[in-house]
Amino acid sequence: MKILIFHPDADQRAFLTKCLSQGEFDLVQSTTADETMTALHIEDDPVRIVIAPYEHGAVDGVELINSLLAADLPTYPYIIFISDEARRKNVIDSLGPIPGDFVLNPVVEDELLARLQIAERTIALQTRLSHAGSGQSESLALYDQLTSVLNRQAIYERALGELNRAQREGVTLSVALIEVGNLNDIRGEYGADVRDQALRFVARAVRANVRIYDLVGRWIGAKFLLMLPGAAAENARAVLERITRSVTTIRISTPEGGRVQLDVRAGFTCTRRDDPQPLYILIEQANQALATAQEPDAELVVEHQPVQG
Repeated sequence: MKILIFHPDADQRAFLTKCLSQGEFDLVQSTTADETMTALHIEDDPVRIVIAPYEHGAVDGVELINSLLAADLPTYPYIIFISDEARRKNVIDSLGPIPGDFVLNPVVEDELLARLQIAERTIALQTRLSHAGSGQSESLALYDQLTSVLNRQAIYERALGELNRAQREGVTLSVALIEVGNLNDIRGEYGADVRDQALRFVARAVRANVRIYDLVGRWIGAKFLLMLPGAAAENARAVLERITRSVTTIRISTPEGGRVQLDVRAGFTCTRRDDPQPLYILIEQANQALATAQEPDAELVVEHQPVQG
């Protein structure tokens, strides 16, 4: 597996190289962001893991993430940031849809190797999932061609089956809608390419912040539908807040070199054992909560509140 060590400090590069020298890794090095991006564009021998400082001199982790998103690579590398304890939350939030982790500075060799094992397992799982859904006919039938998440029909059918199973077994689940509120403004000011980039980015951010068995699909336009099996209200809210936080932390790059912040809101509802509802009603409840979230001064994530009779 090819690993890129990106660090401007020669001593740190030497230390990291020594830590990894016993593993079966193909190690390459870079000292600048430009060198890093050049290495990541080599498609016939792709870099799968990048190890880099989150902040060190001219190195800025957020800028690195923005560069990766702007490059719109076929597959993002797994990033392990080196950071101090105080910036732990910033690191996690800034990753957005990029798969990654962090290791505390000063780096301990055993800890770094443990993080690499997690990275290798994550990459292997992503590869298996990609191969499982690689058939062209299946892709056209099930997946939205722009965002690579389930299309409207596919997610509705799968969500219907999941809801029926949950109701039989008495399991709680949550249904959510996420929308990019300023997508039309982005389209009008920057064009369709930036709009499409924004939709792909949000889709990746959603997938990166949910469990592997949660359902994610493009519902209509700028809306994404989520079904979270087994998630009660507090769990669903935590997931949706993590998604909205990760999206709003990152700016989308424009061809002119500008940055666009996305306005992403979410509404959700939970099933109730004492009041089972069909799927279309749950989606409408999530849509009502989303409308509330889009009101001025509202929270980014709003739960549907049942009418008290």
